[in-house]
Amino acid sequence: MVQFENQYRQIKVKIVYYGPALGGKTTCLQHIHRVTDPQRRTRLYSLNTASDRTLFFDLLSLNLGRIKGYRLAIQLYTVPGQVQYNATRRAVLAGADGVVFVADSQRDQLEANRQSFVNLKENLEANGIDPGGLPLVVQFNKRDLKGLMTVPELEDEFNAGGLPSFPTIAITGDGVMDAFAAVTENTLVSLADRFGIDASGNAVEQLRQQTRSALDPYLTAVSPGPADDVEVTVTENAPDETGPLPNEALISEAVRANLAMTDLSTRLETVSRQLERKARVTRAVSDFGRTIANQRDPADALRMLVRTAVSHIGVQAATVLIVPAAGQLREAVVHGVDRDPLLATPVDQTTVAGDVAAAGEPVLIARDLEGATSGPVQRAVDEAGFSSAIAVPLVAQDRLLGMLAIYGGRDRPVLDDDDLELAGILGAAAAMGYANALAFRQLEEHKVGLESAVEQRDSELKTTVEEVRRLNRELKELDGIKNELISKVAEQLGSPVASLVTAAGALDRLRDAPAEKTARFLDIIRTQADTLAATIESVSQATLLVAEDDGERREPVSLPDLLRRTIAPLRDLARQFEVETKVLSPGDLASISCDADAVTTALRAVIKNALEHTPAGGEVRVEVHRVRRGGEPWIEFEVSDTGAGIPQADLTHVFDPFWQGKDPKRGGPGGIGLGMVIAKQVVERHGGTISVAGRQSGGTRVRMALPQ
Repeated sequence: MVQFENQYRQIKVKIVYYGPALGGKTTCLQHIHRVTDPQRRTRLYSLNTASDRTLFFDLLSLNLGRIKGYRLAIQLYTVPGQVQYNATRRAVLAGADGVVFVADSQRDQLEANRQSFVNLKENLEANGIDPGGLPLVVQFNKRDLKGLMTVPELEDEFNAGGLPSFPTIAITGDGVMDAFAAVTENTLVSLADRFGIDASGNAVEQLRQQTRSALDPYLTAVSPGPADDVEVTVTENAPDETGPLPNEALISEAVRANLAMTDLSTRLETVSRQLERKARVTRAVSDFGRTIANQRDPADALRMLVRTAVSHIGVQAATVLIVPAAGQLREAVVHGVDRDPLLATPVDQTTVAGDVAAAGEPVLIARDLEGATSGPVQRAVDEAGFSSAIAVPLVAQDRLLGMLAIYGGRDRPVLDDDDLELAGILGAAAAMGYANALAFRQLEEHKVGLESAVEQRDSELKTTVEEVRRLNRELKELDGIKNELISKVAEQLGSPVASLVTAAGALDRLRDAPAEKTARFLDIIRTQADTLAATIESVSQATLLVAEDDGERREPVSLPDLLRRTIAPLRDLARQFEVETKVLSPGDLASISCDADAVTTALRAVIKNALEHTPAGGEVRVEVHRVRRGGEPWIEFEVSDTGAGIPQADLTHVFDPFWQGKDPKRGGPGGIGLGMVIAKQVVERHGGTISVAGRQSGGTRVRMALPQ
């Protein structure tokens, strides 16, 4: 089932490779993983039995362009081929958006192929998926062996409906990418149709072309050898091919636990990528800003801009077009291309140059389903041999000085929003440096009347340097948080994973024992799965530490609704801890202008912290007050508990990353010490205040105040 992840602006599409045991499913995924660009896929995860059979799933995510601003992520799974693992096959098949059936072409495997094909349809129907409406591609694998059925024979057996089919040799990669490209195209077209992204035939064909273009460099690739980026976990004492399996409840819990671990790894990679991107931007601006500030020659400043853009964004072609007094763009610097495709484009309201000049912001020129950049400009970029381009205005003091153009070649991924951000920052710094260099040249030529202009340029350069310093400080802070986060998560994962493996081994040894003897181990698996889920929640909250608040997400929110959204998920936790929760507020609460998701996360973190430090029979009280500060209306949230309180010496550490107070009375899964840090950052981004103090009667009181 397709997943829309708004937090990461990503659409995940699930494609499952299905077929009999040893038919080549895992080998197909290993080939796809080996030949695709490492920058466009994750690591390949495999969980195998001791007999080297895929027991659960392989996961491979490939980024293939965008739909309406969302990245397309293709997730590839395999299922175990053995019949006894049917519960696992059905679980992995759930939510599939496309399927590749990998048939073994050997004649003596015909019956196994038939059983697996029938089983595929049964499990699709069991998951509520219509086999007739699902994009399906058939592979006839192992065409390099002897004793094979002919392709027409295989077509008669398994492809009466005329599905796309491909003879393949998975071990060498022959035909594997063609089959993958076909199922990917058909799946994405089905997605567009299901969600009404664009009903026009041109858009559907554009999507096919976009997908094919992304995969084209890999269609003829041959497997170079064993994979070197595969994480494999071998389950000790796993059941053999004929022995009985643990009950389906164990299988279901194990699948969920491993899916949680994989999701955690993906989220960690996402947070790491965000931090690395910020580091890359900061380093680029830092290096470039220090150098460009001292340039006195305008031509040297522009050449430096092109070199920096090529180096940091990773492209082979870039140009700078400048705008003389006549208003006609002309080349100033050209790198990696004979002639700029945007050359001689008048600065008016009907061209890209005009749009860039009018908006004063960078523009990404790349195909998407909305056709935003179709027409002569896109054709010019295509004809020049590029997959995409970025046009950045060079503006200083509201004057258009020129344009930086960056071109993504066919040998690298399409330029994206991260590249757009970095190009925009470089362009802004370059425009300042270029304008400064022009001013100095005019100063040298005229020697009079330019003192005020030079002072202004110097002031702007000082501001740029201060911004660079600030970004450097943020980089160091973020890098420290990243390293500590990875360490904390690794530490918290160790025990749950070890417990899961131990419990699974024990269940395996007790597979014939009565249910009451296995129940304890199932409880262990469920408890450790809860611990993994708590860790995942903590990592998800950590993304708020790198989020930037531009105010666009703030809107009026009903305070009663916000309180209900905050408290409701904590009711079960309060009951578990045997702690009474009271919410007190005026009856006429109206609304508050804020980022509702962020404020809810912050307030929930404070309340959860209070619950975790309140003994059984205690009370956590949430009070809402209307106050005035400086004559303006504010809303104050007060959270108090009846716990032991925080020692005076520890109060200064409450908002330190990863600091956790000691409470021997409370056990169970917890976070990693980022809740109060995130709460403080959210409150301060809203211009509010947060404080922590002890209560005379015992316990702790936290006050969050936000402007209404």
